[in-house]
Amino acid sequence: MFLISHIWLDNQFQIIISESASAHQKILNELTGRGGIVVLNNRQDNLLGSVIVNGKRSVWTLTKAEGVDPIV
Repeated sequence: MFLISHIWLDNQFQIIISESASAHQKILNELTGRGGIVVLNNRQDNLLGSVIVNGKRSVWTLTKAEGVDPIV
């Protein structure tokens, strides 16, 4: 699961993507405190282990704990 929010601040959109609800809320509070307006809030379930990297969906795992250990 990851959270996506779009914030309008300083005449541009700020996009926040987080795995942690507490960290996500902390950033939202900070940006709205600076005058930002929350335009969109979404929760995306991560059933296939994909994330968005540079605007493209990737099959990379979300956390190091979910990934495969490197071969030494």
